Amino acid sequence: MSDKDMRKKAAKIDYATVAFASLPFMGMISFWQVFDGIIPKMLTQTFDLSNAVTGFVMAIDNIFGLFLLPLFGILSDRCTSKLGRRTPFIIAGSFLAVIGTPLIAIANNVGSLALLISAIILTLVAICMYRTMTVAIVADITPRPLRMKTDSVKKLVGYAGTGVMLVCISAMVPKTEHPDYLPLFLVQAGMILLSLLLYLAKVREPKLVEEMHAKSLEMGIKEDEIEKDDSPEAGGKDKITDPDIHRSLVLLLAADFFYYMSYNAMTTNISRYADTFYGMQGGSFAIINIVTIIGALATYVPLANLSLRIGRKKVGLLCGAAMAVCPVILWLVPGFHPAFYALFLVMGAGLGGVDLCVFNMILELCSARSVGRYSGYYYTVSMAAQVATPILSGLVMDVAPGTLFLYIALMGLAMVISLVLAKHGDAILIDEVAAREEKAEAH
Repeated sequence: MSDKDMRKKAAKIDYATVAFASLPFMGMISFWQVFDGIIPKMLTQTFDLSNAVTGFVMAIDNIFGLFLLPLFGILSDRCTSKLGRRTPFIIAGSFLAVIGTPLIAIANNVGSLALLISAIILTLVAICMYRTMTVAIVADITPRPLRMKTDSVKKLVGYAGTGVMLVCISAMVPKTEHPDYLPLFLVQAGMILLSLLLYLAKVREPKLVEEMHAKSLEMGIKEDEIEKDDSPEAGGKDKITDPDIHRSLVLLLAADFFYYMSYNAMTTNISRYADTFYGMQGGSFAIINIVTIIGALATYVPLANLSLRIGRKKVGLLCGAAMAVCPVILWLVPGFHPAFYALFLVMGAGLGGVDLCVFNMILELCSARSVGRYSGYYYTVSMAAQVATPILSGLVMDVAPGTLFLYIALMGLAMVISLVLAKHGDAILIDEVAAREEKAEAH
């Protein structure tokens, strides 16, 4: 077999394996729709808390994430378990989340704020324990040039599960003053458990990582030369030291920060905003989130393929423009119009595309051995944003509720500016790899 044929074979993706490896991400990410959509209703309707106090409670998970996500990310990088670096954390975190999730609804039903907060804390710590690992595992088993494509598969799997939970919210939350949320939270716990069981049945992490190294070599990428020893004994932390690359990393993390400032402001407040301004009662607000998710799901793969041709940064900027412009229209036009669904569809495509591009641009700057560390940094910054934005947007909802989408648009604009200024993170494009190898063969 020629080198060219070997490269083509190595570039093929085992989509079934990637999909199974993405299942813990699905269980984890689907939880946030239930958490962001239902917990604010519990706090304001059952316990009569203000929007500002509710925003503070909603920021607890992000406060935990500030130190737990990088901690668990680094611990997983250094893990030497026979199950692999990520799998032990996925098992432990998923198991605890399955226990904690139904307790939240039980606490609401019995009217105990103390039990509710305790159940929320238990579940959020569990999610933090394996959140970074759900994204790191897919990067671990994928050669660098193909990460955008496998990440798009991960997003498809994850947000398909999210879509299922949004449908469940719409169908299972009755339009009553004090709904019983327990059936919904039991379904969510069941999804987390099923995701874990299927992952364990189909994914063998150490074997897949070995196969990634072999495929990388066939593609001309010597991953072992990129890696550095992250252990304390080696005296290294595998951190980025080049000033120019470090500057781009900071800017990409800033883009990540403003992305979540924008995105989380919408997910945290849309249930109350839709109730007040759109007349959507009960779980009907979930239709907006469903449309947004559809926009993301429909464009993940096309955007990943486009990034292989024109680069991640250009795709990210195109999607960022949608995040900045669409909310302005929603702010300027009062009331609700069916045409708004088209705007939410475009916003979904923009939200998904930016997340896809920025995360993979950050991973392009680090070694394979430090994927957990930099995935943790990515989520630490996102957590910082999600600590701030529920509180700030909650104040906006208290003082000037009608300006929520203006707030979302301004955060989107700041994200675009940060991405514009970043100079590194685009991988060598597939066409460029082929052109270079053909040129080398000709000489």
